[in-house]
Amino acid sequence: MPRVHAGNRPRVAVGSGTVRAREVLTLLLISGCLWRSYEDIMEVHLQVLSSMAAKVVATAEGGRRPTSNDVTELMYPVQRARQFTHQYRGRAERESYRRFAAFLDRYQQFAEAIDAARGDAQRWTTVAARLPDERRALVEAADEVRAALAAEK
Repeated sequence: MPRVHAGNRPRVAVGSGTVRAREVLTLLLISGCLWRSYEDIMEVHLQVLSSMAAKVVATAEGGRRPTSNDVTELMYPVQRARQFTHQYRGRAERESYRRFAAFLDRYQQFAEAIDAARGDAQRWTTVAARLPDERRALVEAADEVRAALAAEK
């Protein structure tokens, strides 16, 4: 039985060069997964951000101001979601993409208001009183994104 060495792997001609068949297959699979998962990935971001908003509202309703660690935990998911929008910027013309970007802007304002107020008890009391309404607005914005995704199918 002939032995196959790394240098003897099957190659495929692509353009003016050659690449290994495995590399071509990997690229095709990755691009296919990314293309198919736009909606799924967006839904995960919506769920995570919505649950983070619910968590901070529950914390405020429990009478506790968020710590710097809480704010970091609140901000990280929106940063990841913005990376997602950058990765899928080729879909910026889609209604779901535009609504998702607006949802992220609203969430960012929500999180920044919490961060700005958490160090001052009086300011926090004012912001904390508005949090349930802000969370409801976020839920509505998330539902608008989901409706746009459904309309695009």
